[in-house]
Amino acid sequence: MRTRNALAALVLSTLCLVSLPAFAGESEAQSFIEQKHGKISQLLRQPSTASRDGQVDQELGITFDYDELTRRIFGMCPAGISCVDNWTSLSSAQKAEMTGLFKKLVQKTYRKNLMKTLDYDITYKGSRATVQNESKIRTEAKSKVKPRDPSVQIDYVVRGSGEAYRVVDIVTEGSSLTANYREQVAKMLREHDYAYVAKKIGDKANAP
Repeated sequence: MRTRNALAALVLSTLCLVSLPAFAGESEAQSFIEQKHGKISQLLRQPSTASRDGQVDQELGITFDYDELTRRIFGMCPAGISCVDNWTSLSSAQKAEMTGLFKKLVQKTYRKNLMKTLDYDITYKGSRATVQNESKIRTEAKSKVKPRDPSVQIDYVVRGSGEAYRVVDIVTEGSSLTANYREQVAKMLREHDYAYVAKKIGDKANAP
C-alpha cells in the first residue's frame, strides 16, 4: 500500500465522470495516448542531451492542451460543485503568463514521472466517453522490478476527434490533476493577489 500511495503521489505532483455510450473515436483516442506515451518513453530512454529534451518537449506540446488545462485549473467548476471562475477575472496577459507557467510545470513533472516509471508495464484498459468530444482512457501501471506491488490506475482525459486529440487532465487513483491545482490556486487567490500566485507557480515551475 505504501508503494502504491507513493507512486500515486509522484504522478500527481502531475471527478468521477459519468460514462456515456461508447463512440467511434474512442479507439482513436486510446491509440493517440498509446503512441504518445510510447514515443516519449522511447526518447527518455536515450542519453540525456539538449536535442533529446527538445524532442520530448515537442512531443509533450502536441500531447497536452495547455490552454484548456490552464483554463480548467482557474475556471472550470465540476458539475454540481459551486466554485469561483477565476479565469474570467484574469487579463489577456495574465492568462498567457499562467498558461506558459503551467505548460512548463506540466512538462517538467510529466517528464520526471515518466523517467521514474520507465520500468513499469502500462496496460490499456479501454476508454469511455465522458462529455461531448471527450473520453477517459484508463491505464494501469505495474512495476516489472517489483511485480508483487499493486498496480496504479492512471486515467487520461482526452478531448478532440480525428487527428486533433489532446490531453486536458490526468486522473491518478481517482484524483484529478486539474482539480488539485484548482483548489490550490483558488485558496491562494482568496488570501493573496495575482502577483503572489504567479510567483508561487513560477517558483515551482522553475525549481530544479
